[in-house]
Amino acid sequence: MFELRITRCEEGFKDSLSMTSSHEKERRRHRLEGVLSDAWQAYCSFVRQLLIRSATGCSTELGVIHPASILPVNWQRASYVAMRASQGAMVRPGNLNHLLRKEPTWGDVTHIVAIVNALNPGNAGNLIGTLAGGLPGPKHCQLVRNACAHRNHQTRAEVESLATSYLASRVKHPTDAMVWRDPGTMQFAFLSWLDDMRTIAARAVQ
Repeated sequence: MFELRITRCEEGFKDSLSMTSSHEKERRRHRLEGVLSDAWQAYCSFVRQLLIRSATGCSTELGVIHPASILPVNWQRASYVAMRASQGAMVRPGNLNHLLRKEPTWGDVTHIVAIVNALNPGNAGNLIGTLAGGLPGPKHCQLVRNACAHRNHQTRAEVESLATSYLASRVKHPTDAMVWRDPGTMQFAFLSWLDDMRTIAARAVQ
């Protein structure tokens, strides 16, 4: 499912590049914002499912079986633990969270280590090594997506700070960063973010 959602984002991005005429400028921006948001939500959904399944017991693609690391063994408990860990708050025995809106931003790399340590699944080492392993795609996607949703001088500055990692042009709108170029591959920045997400996902389930 994750690969399918990411592939659709890639196709949508490539389709948007054909919108080059002046009267299509606004439509292109809206299309880019849409695929950017879809990609970030797909990644967060993947990380959520991965961490909850790891905490409630799972078998990896390499055939390693990890027992449940939480009690009670359900998603509500995993959700509660993740929520509290992302807040730096005490995790209390037995408490549950039933409200999805209270859950953390699962894909946010700044909270991954704390969440995984709190859930303490058997594959914690691999999860931390992959999800917080340094590939910049998810973080860059998150920053640009947030800048689209909350346009102000601070989020704009965050996007502009990414320019040193790319062959970049001036930022008139946050989505401009999506068509910067990766200096190593000359690939569009957005496509490099998707590739990073794919790599992370493939390694995380091993």
